[in-house]
Amino acid sequence: MSAERPSEDRLVASFARLASAGRRRPRGVVAGVGDDCAVVRGDGEDLLLTTDALVEHRHFEREWFSGHALGWRAAAVNLSDIAAMGGRPRYALVSLFVPDGEDLAYVTRIEKGIADHLARHGAAIVGGNVSGTEGPLAVDVVLVGACARKAAWMRAARAGDAILVIGELGNAAAGLALLREGRSAPPRLVRAYLRPAPRLDVSELLEGERAVRAAIDVSDGLSTDLIRMCRAGRVGCDVEAAKLPLSRALEAFCIARGEDPVAWALRGGDDYALVLGVAPAAAPAVRARVERRLGVSAVVVGRFTASAGTYRLLGEDGGHTPIQPTGWDHLR
Repeated sequence: MSAERPSEDRLVASFARLASAGRRRPRGVVAGVGDDCAVVRGDGEDLLLTTDALVEHRHFEREWFSGHALGWRAAAVNLSDIAAMGGRPRYALVSLFVPDGEDLAYVTRIEKGIADHLARHGAAIVGGNVSGTEGPLAVDVVLVGACARKAAWMRAARAGDAILVIGELGNAAAGLALLREGRSAPPRLVRAYLRPAPRLDVSELLEGERAVRAAIDVSDGLSTDLIRMCRAGRVGCDVEAAKLPLSRALEAFCIARGEDPVAWALRGGDDYALVLGVAPAAAPAVRARVERRLGVSAVVVGRFTASAGTYRLLGEDGGHTPIQPTGWDHLR
């Protein structure tokens, strides 16, 4: 009998149980395993701690990236976690796992890409580690950010709140599919995957906005990440398919393949759009503020409901279908 293959969410849940079993939470820990960042109480502020790794052949292929571009992306995926918590990045530790015979210049350019992207948002590399490996190239970044005390955006959603999506969905997954197929692709789709934009502009704009009551970044696909918000808050959700923010480039991509762009929006990861749970009365004003000040798509696509465990995609005909977590799983 073969061993059961773990899913990412089940393994994270196991880590959370191990971290808390029979132990008191360490002093200063506000939120541990299970959100985009851990939250630790600092001197006059809360610290946000996150880490994310890119592994060759699992998360990227070498021919798609210059060293600088790969470093830029490694920073982006961590910066997005800080944005999803409503914070600002400060310091980073970088670990590089370098295969035997690797080109030193390529590795140096990875470090430069990370440093340049962090600097754009006021953060800096303050240490790290380099190790040789017989396996593939891997880049791991530990990022520390901060926010005002008790102001971190957690992912636990509240029933009745509006679901506000900031940014477009499905573009990066489409760009990745075209890269894997070796086909020419619209620059908008490929750029969405190769050079994602962490939405720190949104977290800065909405700093102190009490109407924002939950948040997550879409790293693994809207369906998977939205259900994570629901499970954390023990709520359900209703999402209107017609309101999902889809680009013309994605729609053209899907027409050419005879596929449904809504399915790509639900399962496609790497967009790093933000999903916010916003107090319903304030949602129109928050949406308008983001669009007016930042010029980025902001759409209320539905609401969180009191029906825990029920996740519905609403059609224009009044019907509905269940939303399944069809996004990216790092262990599958």
